[in-house]
Order: sequence, then C-alpha cells, then structure tokens
Amino acid sequence: MFRLLLSTIALRPYVFIFLACYLFISTVNFGLGATLIFTLITYFVAWSCEWSSVHNGFPFGLYHYIPATVGREIWVGGVPFMDSLSFTFLAFASYTVALLVSCPLYRRGLDLRELDTTSLRRAPRVWLLASLFMVMIDAVVDPLSVRGDRWFLGKIFWYDPPGPHFGVPISNYVGWFFVAAVSVRIFQWLEGRLRRPGVKPLGVMPGIPSRALLGPALYGGIVVFAITMLFRIGAQQIAWASVFIFVPFAAMVIHIVTRPDSYGNDEAIERHLAEFPYNAPFIERVESHADKR
Repeated sequence: MFRLLLSTIALRPYVFIFLACYLFISTVNFGLGATLIFTLITYFVAWSCEWSSVHNGFPFGLYHYIPATVGREIWVGGVPFMDSLSFTFLAFASYTVALLVSCPLYRRGLDLRELDTTSLRRAPRVWLLASLFMVMIDAVVDPLSVRGDRWFLGKIFWYDPPGPHFGVPISNYVGWFFVAAVSVRIFQWLEGRLRRPGVKPLGVMPGIPSRALLGPALYGGIVVFAITMLFRIGAQQIAWASVFIFVPFAAMVIHIVTRPDSYGNDEAIERHLAEFPYNAPFIERVESHADKR
C-alpha cells in the first residue's frame, strides 16, 4: 500500500501539490481539526457521488473510468483515489473565495484579514456562493480533464454520451454544485459546533499576514494552471472561453476587496474579536479601517 501511495503521488504530482497547499492554508486559517473534518466530509460525498455516477449516472451523468492505472495508483471502489481527493481542495478554495467576498474586511498595510464570525461562516450566502464558485472552476477543469490524453493526466474516463459543453454534459455541473452544497453545508454546521469559543484551534497561525488571501490564491492558482494547460494542448476555444469567464470574476473580487465599503467598522471588529480573541494583536480596535482610509 505504501508503494502504491508513492506511485499515486508520482503519477499525479500536481494533485498533491494543490492538496499540500490546501492542507497548509486550511490548517493555519481554521485549525487541524476543521481541516480533517472538511477533508473527510468532502472526500466521502465526492466519492459517493462518483461511485453513483459510474453505476447509474447520478448526479454527474453517466461516465466510465478506464482502468489503465489500476496497480499504478490507488483506486477505491472503482474510482481513482486522486479524483475524489481533488474535490477537497477545490471545494475549500471555493469556500474561501465566498468568505472573502461576504465578510467585512480589515487591512493594516499589506496585511488583509477577514472580520468573520460563526454566523458569517455559516451564512446561506457563503454556502451558495461557494457552491457556484465550485461550478465555475469545474467549467475549466472538466473540459481539460476529458482531454487528458493530450497532457500528463492521461485518458482516464469518458462521458456516455459526451455533453454539449466541450464534451462535458450539463448534468456534470449540476453534480458539482450538489457535491459542494452538501459538503460545505455539513462543514458549516459541524465547524461552528465543534470549535470552542475564544480558544485558538490547533494549528491556527494568526500571525501570518493576509491569511484571508491564501485560499483565494489557491483558487486562482488552480484556474491559471488549467487555462495554461488548455493553451498548451491547443484547446484554444476552451481556453479563451475560460479567460472570458474568470477575468470579469477576478475584477469583481478585486473590486470588492479594495472598495472602502467592504471594510468593517469598530462594531464588526469587536464582533470578530469576541469570537477570535487570538487575532487581537493584529487588529486595531480604536477606529474602523474605513475611517482611516
């Protein structure tokens, strides 16, 4: 099993680079316990949906894995381990972007932070935005994946039949929304109940500057990687379609992060520090950031 694990990592190194980034970013922001919970929930939901889709077409639509890598990487119940594992960092990155555009912000110099609370982390708008952002990222990831024979992913699956969006069925995107909606909602419910108010979770590192941008940076890195690969394999139409999706999206996020109205006042700061007092050394309470601007 250890040899097979090493072979899986060697066969899909980019997956585990993104996974390592996710584990670090999630731990320093939410703690080791929350990271393990999110990973287990999302992997189980994703694997269950993939197993179901392979057998009966729900929720992604019917598709078939090609067992070309059996014996070279880990498979779980007829599904490649790395495939379901990818949903963990994709869902997490989408969740952090949803938090970034939903929470009041605080900035001191180059240090940008979220003034989040438990109620904000569990807010329905964060849940729905995270699910939608997950579908957006799949709009570039899945058209690239079905062309795996043209890059180092390899041909590992095919849709039966191919769909209208560059070979991907619309049901696939509905399935991705479903996976994100279920995973994020369960995590929102559990994380708020298991976290002890005022106690710094194990692994959280409040001193890291601009922790709020680490998750969105992972989201952007995955998108840039996928679009770059599309250009490299000559899938120009898909690549440019993806550019036209994400350039306006990036502009919207930058606008939200930089406009004065996005920054919290003293009341927002106090609400945040009441739940996360270990962030107090890095946040000034005297005046609101919007006033200082």
